[in-house]
Formats: sequence, structure tokens, C-alpha cells
Amino acid sequence: MMHKLPITFYPGKIKNTLLMLVSLILFILGIRLLHQNIWIAVLNIFFFGICFIVYVINFIPNATYLKLEESGITMKTLFKTTFIPWKAVQNFDTKNIFLFKMVTFNLNENLTDSKTRSKQGAFPDTYGMSAKRLSDLLNEYKHAFDPEPNN
Repeated sequence: MMHKLPITFYPGKIKNTLLMLVSLILFILGIRLLHQNIWIAVLNIFFFGICFIVYVINFIPNATYLKLEESGITMKTLFKTTFIPWKAVQNFDTKNIFLFKMVTFNLNENLTDSKTRSKQGAFPDTYGMSAKRLSDLLNEYKHAFDPEPNN
């Protein structure tokens, strides 16, 4: 079911909160390990401290979102904005990456230039939906606003 555009999706609060709490717990465990193994403790504190900060930033309004417009997709992650026109995408799909199912996309090789590092990409979040639901939704809007098939 298509909605009136533009439509903006934000990171899922439950998933974000759980990951933030896990990061905080592992950060605190790292502090408790300082007297036993300083190197593992420092790496733990550093890594999970950064993870915790990232998940906290996701709660700041307009720091992270996915906006669908007639011209394409605007993805904002940690205050960095990326625009992807519908015509630049061949398709959206899902893929298991590590422990998470993510939405991936393939760029149309005819429309990318030498500055484009990769012909594939993935969204950092599923924005409160299942990966399959987000992938289907993106494909639906892509076909509505870019009806010509990309080869």
C-alpha cells in the first residue's frame, strides 16, 4: 500500500534501545575487567563505548532517517545525508549480514561513475520494519516512480 510522499522512517526504537543497553552492559563489563586484562578491557571499553554513543545519537531527532520522495531516497545516518535517485537503483533485496537481515540494493552500472566505490549498498537499519517489508516497500515505490527496467 503506497502512501503520499514524502514519507520518513526512523530507526526502530525497541531494537535501538536493546542494542544501546547491550553496549552499555558490555562497556561496564570492560571497566570491571581493567584489573584482570587491561588490553581486552580497553578494547571492550573503546568498542562498546562507541557503539553506545552511536545508538544514543540515533535517538536525536533527524540524526538518522530514511525519506522516500518521488525523485528518490534520502538516507541520513549519524548526520551524514546520502541521496539515491530511483533510476540509479536496479532493485532492493534482503541479505543476511552477520547476525542481521538487512536491505541491500544494486546500483545501475550505466548510471554510476568512477567515483562510485561499489555497485551495491545496504541500509544501516530496517526503520522499525522487517527487512522483507522494507525491501518490498522500496521496490514498490521504485517501480511507481521509475517504471523503466534498469539493465
